[in-house]
Amino acid sequence: MFDRWLRPQDVEQPDGLLEYQLLANGGLIKDDELVERLGHEVMRNYLVPGELANVFDDLGAPEVAGYLRKNKFPVDRKIRHGDFGEIITSALYRRVRRWCVPVLKLRYKQTPAQAVQGTDVLAFRFRQDPPAIAVPEVKTRVYRDNRVGSEAYDSLEKVLDRLDESIHFLMARCADRGQAFLARRLGALLRDPGRRRVERHMLFVHDAGSWKEDIVAGLGAKVTERTELTVVKIDDLKEFVGRVYEAAETAPSTTSSGKDEGTAAGTA
Repeated sequence: MFDRWLRPQDVEQPDGLLEYQLLANGGLIKDDELVERLGHEVMRNYLVPGELANVFDDLGAPEVAGYLRKNKFPVDRKIRHGDFGEIITSALYRRVRRWCVPVLKLRYKQTPAQAVQGTDVLAFRFRQDPPAIAVPEVKTRVYRDNRVGSEAYDSLEKVLDRLDESIHFLMARCADRGQAFLARRLGALLRDPGRRRVERHMLFVHDAGSWKEDIVAGLGAKVTERTELTVVKIDDLKEFVGRVYEAAETAPSTTSSGKDEGTAAGTA
């Protein structure tokens, strides 16, 4: 679905070390279907497989929606937009770029407003030699913000300084779930940092009407190491996110089985 929705657009590459890709709606999927399927993706990111079926199997749709609004989905619009950006990023890396994303971190919030420690998303290609780690810094903007490039750059520097903490968090979660193979792979990256290749990525989920290409030029002048920037443009982003979360509240649960789809690309 994601490769049908988000299609690459022609762009002019900035000078320097920044590689730029722009994605926008390619019109290959109907709007209602898109919102419904993104609603399922949102629900999957917040719920552990089987959570609703095991605990709330006697609830009807209105009660489930109320539970999700109260206990899972953030009410604060800014937090919701940020979460949505992480969900889009995780799905893009898993479903389109075929990286391994071992953990959907939003499941580990203790409260809907809480931030989870470490990087927004970490993605891996374990079979490469050396194994590759993509560290995407995610920013979501429903309005024009000239500071988004600088803020993303500064945030990425901070998370890279504490990358081992984020890898350890993922390793512990994989061990908790009995995914010993993934836990060992992550542990190997901690034991021997010299045998890993870290890629610097940024991903901006941005309202299409307020996006301006000069943000790319400004960021290109700032970066001093090779960095990949992906911009996802969405029409009327604020209204769109609201519709997707409404669809998530009323979607039939896709998390009733024991299968965890958080690692859709396996050990890529």
